[in-house]
Amino acid sequence: MSILATLDETVPLRNAGLWSSPLETGKNGTKGNANNGGNTDYSELGNGTESLKEIMTTRKGNIGMLGSIAIMVNSLTGPAMLNLPSTFQKSGLIPTTMAIVLLCILSSLCSSHTANVISKVPGNFDFRKEIEYSEVFRRTWGQRAFIFTQIAFFCCITCLNVASIVDTAQVVDQLISRTIPKGTAAFRYGMNMTNSSHELAPIWWSHQVCVDEQNQDSVVDSCIPFEEDRSQHVYLLSAGYIVSCVLFLPMSLKDLKENAFFQMVGFVVLIVLSLQFIFSFLLHGVSLSNVTLWGHDWSDLFGVTLFNFAVVIAVPAWLYEKKETVNVNSAIHSSSMIGFFLYVLLGGLGALTMPNVSENMLQTMVAGGFGITTEICSELFVFFIIGLGIPLFSVLLRLNLTGSGLCSEFVANLFAVYLPWGIAW
Repeated sequence: MSILATLDETVPLRNAGLWSSPLETGKNGTKGNANNGGNTDYSELGNGTESLKEIMTTRKGNIGMLGSIAIMVNSLTGPAMLNLPSTFQKSGLIPTTMAIVLLCILSSLCSSHTANVISKVPGNFDFRKEIEYSEVFRRTWGQRAFIFTQIAFFCCITCLNVASIVDTAQVVDQLISRTIPKGTAAFRYGMNMTNSSHELAPIWWSHQVCVDEQNQDSVVDSCIPFEEDRSQHVYLLSAGYIVSCVLFLPMSLKDLKENAFFQMVGFVVLIVLSLQFIFSFLLHGVSLSNVTLWGHDWSDLFGVTLFNFAVVIAVPAWLYEKKETVNVNSAIHSSSMIGFFLYVLLGGLGALTMPNVSENMLQTMVAGGFGITTEICSELFVFFIIGLGIPLFSVLLRLNLTGSGLCSEFVANLFAVYLPWGIAW
């Protein structure tokens, strides 16, 4: 990269003392004025040139357009996406679709505005400074806003992460149960109310129980592993949770650019699996009797829909890591449009296809009514979409904690990585 800069680019460097203009430098390299006839001694420019060169090459983003769209779409397609078919059935086709359209537009505009505000930070027109989510509020609204957004950001990301871990662990338990004849296992810890003693014992859950229940009365609630045990105020450590932890916790300790490749893989898999789901829904047959136009319960509509449009949380960290050639607005708007079509098609068609769909649509889809191909795709969806969202959310939370110097990376990992895994089981 050339060390020459335009006038606008050198102004902040002159203010920082790293570049002196000819009018400011005297004959011997000391500060002067225009009265010396413009004679300038450049013999001592070397140090300034090296400092300028260092600044100009300090930050080179390496996330391209595909990686940018992948990161933002993956932050959109979190665990709340699995609730959309149920939301369509409860809240109706028209209200749910309108809520998705409205929040898609607002989310896209908020993300673009956030990027614009970050670019206004002095010396950050090209996003070379690490300005994380809460740091934006500190620089614009002060310390109180910084503290408030840190707390809100932490709560939001932790909820997303815990929900992702639970959904992933449950479907992994389903996969283990369908693979091993005896089913999946868990350690159950609870209190015996008879003699007030504590018990720790292994328990088993079989996928065949779900199949039998479905054949008898078409109830799919029993397809959630260990659901009957969770209602008894006990602690469960399942095999699905352990496998998920081994797979995704180490990825959460990496940075955003190291996770970019996995996010691109997840994005490609998301498109392929979504097309398979849409084809399966159409092949299975849609029925307008499964969904009403206006629904009967709007209480969860806004919360579930808003939970899906959390792309703004990924914008600050992404801006710092993206390539200069990536157009900010194009990446944001493209990601929002992809998310919109996925929500409407998968949520709407899923609601029209599956009567009395469960809160997590994958629990219904892996129950066996859609064939082995859709069951396998549902399990892959968990691994590559919901599962890969876990390290993404952890990285974003850690960067927000460390980017402003609030805590060390070790402490940030305790809150961003280990805490969600510690409370999710």
